[in-house]
Amino acid sequence: MSTNTECNILADTFDTARSLSKYFISRLDEKNIHDTLIINGVTVNSPYWIVAHLAWAESFLLINALGGEYDKQEWLNEYGFGSKPEEIKTKPPFEEVKKIMDEVHEAAMKHLRSLDDSFLSEKNKMGMNFSGKDDNRIIIHHAIRHEPMHIGQLGWFLKATGVETF
Repeated sequence: MSTNTECNILADTFDTARSLSKYFISRLDEKNIHDTLIINGVTVNSPYWIVAHLAWAESFLLINALGGEYDKQEWLNEYGFGSKPEEIKTKPPFEEVKKIMDEVHEAAMKHLRSLDDSFLSEKNKMGMNFSGKDDNRIIIHHAIRHEPMHIGQLGWFLKATGVETF
């Protein structure tokens, strides 16, 4: 009997969200991936930043925060929580960012699927707390809910630039 049933279900759930991200990313016109939208006076992040940030978030939350190692692309840290897009120095070609995103995803899914379900109830090593919870399960839940927030941003960008999404 498998000892990582819940881990596999959580990986499947994240993988489904990532599929939608990948679809929206495939609809982007690379000539405007660095463009931003201004909504009610607020400038939102560019599609380029969002894609790099999603790669960073998955590596941070589903690999590093869960005890794995992913440090192959140090520049990803420039796209972490609270980063300021105007201060980012490293901007690889978009094709490379998408390739890294895929590599991170493959590594994260492999790592998550390798974990034993009992690990989910252990306190996370980063000391992160969401809604009063600090176990590994809440880190994965946060990764799952984080992805659609940025899918929505990509959707707004596509609609605002006249690209059909469905």
